[in-house]
Amino acid sequence: MLAPRLLESLRVLVVEDNLLLAEVTKILLEESGCQVVGPAGWLQRGLELAEHAPLDGAILDINLHGDMSFAIAEVLSRRGVPFVFVTGYEDRSIVPMAYRSAPRLDKPVADERLIEVLVAAFTPKRPNSDPQADMVSSAGNAAGERSLRAGEGAARGTRIRR
Repeated sequence: MLAPRLLESLRVLVVEDNLLLAEVTKILLEESGCQVVGPAGWLQRGLELAEHAPLDGAILDINLHGDMSFAIAEVLSRRGVPFVFVTGYEDRSIVPMAYRSAPRLDKPVADERLIEVLVAAFTPKRPNSDPQADMVSSAGNAAGERSLRAGEGAARGTRIRR
């Protein structure tokens, strides 16, 4: 699990029409501290959740049973909710110009890479922060908390100095 504290309590919409992939993504996000909204496998359900659910970010598959998810991206953009496209499409021109600046990952995506991109896209940027150091620090903090819960006392680790 990478950077659990950086994603802690974020409400993330998952829009994915492959049920197995949607469930695996949901589990990964929950293990990283997110509250998962959905998953939604159909355009209409994704639109409803994007319109009404409190969200901090979204993961959008581009093709949902033949319907493109760009209408969901439009709703999210209007609400100021960041999103990441995760797709099997290799043709980058399929994404409308308005959404080409959104992060895009090609399927299959490694868990670590997905989490890294979500941290960058969904968490506020702090002045003078180093995302790599933040992730290492966060992972170390999580290990320390596991040690404390297990009754092993204080975690031993390296502190990152800024």
